[in-house]
Amino acid sequence: MNEQLRALSARISKMESAEAADWLMHEYPIESASYGEALLLLPHRSWKRNDQKRLAKYYFEKLPFASSRGYEAFTAFMSVRLMLDCMRDCLPKQKDQIDLLLYNAIPPLRRAAKNDADRQLIGEFEKEIRAVF
Repeated sequence: MNEQLRALSARISKMESAEAADWLMHEYPIESASYGEALLLLPHRSWKRNDQKRLAKYYFEKLPFASSRGYEAFTAFMSVRLMLDCMRDCLPKQKDQIDLLLYNAIPPLRRAAKNDADRQLIGEFEKEIRAVF
C-alpha cells in the first residue's frame, strides 16, 4: 500500500462504519477506473454487518472481478455465508463470466473458511452455480 492509500486508510478508520462506506462508494464509484483502490482500502478497517452488505452489493455489481484480489478484500472482513449471499444477488449471466468468477472467487473463499460448515456452503454454492450454467 502506497503512502496515499495509507493516509486514506487512516482517514476512513476514523469515520463511523456507515460514513466510511458512503465515502468509499462516492470516491470510488464502480464506473471509475480507480474503483480497485477501494478494494485495497476495504480490509483495513472493521465494518458493521449492514455496511458489509452495502459495500458488497455495490462493488459486486462489477462481478466477476478479473483477479482474486477483489474477493480477497471481502473475505478479509466478511463471513463466508454473508459473502456468498451477496454474490448470489449479483451473479453474471454468461457462462464465461461465471467460470471466471468461480476461478477467482473459490480459492479465497476456501482460505477464509473457518470450519466444515463454511466449506460445505462454498461447495454448495459452486455446485449450484455450475448446475445453472
